Amino acid sequence: MNINRNVLKKFSSSRHNQKMADSLYRVMLGRRPTVAERSSMALRLQIPNQFESILSHMLDSPEFQTMGLPLKLADATKEWTGNRVFFLHIPKTAGTSVRLALIDAVGMPAFEFYDRNPKVEASWRESNYNFWPLWVGHQNIADFPQELNGLTIFRESRSRLLSTYRQKNREAIADNPHMLDEVRLAVEKNHSLQILNTPFHIWLNNPVGGEMIDYFVSSKSFGPGSMNSKEFKDYVNGLNEPALETALNGSLGRITHAAWAHDGPAILRAISGVSGSNVTELPRENVYESQKEFIPQILNKDTVATLNAIQEKETLVYKAAHEQGLVPLLSKSEADDLFEITAKRLGFTFT
Repeated sequence: MNINRNVLKKFSSSRHNQKMADSLYRVMLGRRPTVAERSSMALRLQIPNQFESILSHMLDSPEFQTMGLPLKLADATKEWTGNRVFFLHIPKTAGTSVRLALIDAVGMPAFEFYDRNPKVEASWRESNYNFWPLWVGHQNIADFPQELNGLTIFRESRSRLLSTYRQKNREAIADNPHMLDEVRLAVEKNHSLQILNTPFHIWLNNPVGGEMIDYFVSSKSFGPGSMNSKEFKDYVNGLNEPALETALNGSLGRITHAAWAHDGPAILRAISGVSGSNVTELPRENVYESQKEFIPQILNKDTVATLNAIQEKETLVYKAAHEQGLVPLLSKSEADDLFEITAKRLGFTFT
């Protein structure tokens, strides 16, 4: 009798695993498994703790990436009637709060360009998934689908550079939660450790991550994801002022809504306008914990002159945005006040 019970138990378990295999293939790949596939998966499911491995293997399979995923994405948006939006997220412009508010306002998850998974990012760049209604990230304007309305947030240039430098300091002591690639994370960590020991005025000679104009001069002719390439940077640096103004005016035509980072009500209006929803508050969330203490940094006359020169060049972006009705221009006193407040808050001293 015990043998019969064991046989019955094993038979019942086998039937359960075969049904589980059927369900996984239908849900993940949109089809029924072959007899061989069902049997193979049922056997694997008999082994303890195999479910996560099986699911991961299916997600990584070429069939899921070429058939299952596009079908699911298309199904998720086939009756979409809401606004279709991209958020060009310039680092250190209150973008994390804006991104979260925008996701809630649009009502769909965002496809995010934040170095989470290079393989997935490359796949999306190369595939025709432009029907997805919300794209966000630190990307050149040419990398976002053409059919979407654009949102961006500007910040006083010198303040943004001070804040970018301090974020690089934070990255040296805390992991970037957006980056899942361990090799790239280690490289970034090592780079941030070098910056931690680099005085601000030296870092400012090559402020990686702080070049705003690169986001708004189209990199389309250089290929997807080419914004940080030497060829593209050389191209941007080689543009004279009239050519740069022409390039910026053309690209900023894709931005339909914008605001200054220090103007909370304007940010809410911009998110509401681009999403079609009434947004009344911004979530407050930082990617990295705030530092209580900073390594003191000096802003001497030469360093301030360098910052002013960068600000002057980036004024071309703000002027183009202003001419297109996106944001008001900051007066000199407004810009200087924002700069001085940020410097004091982040441990910079003027000499």
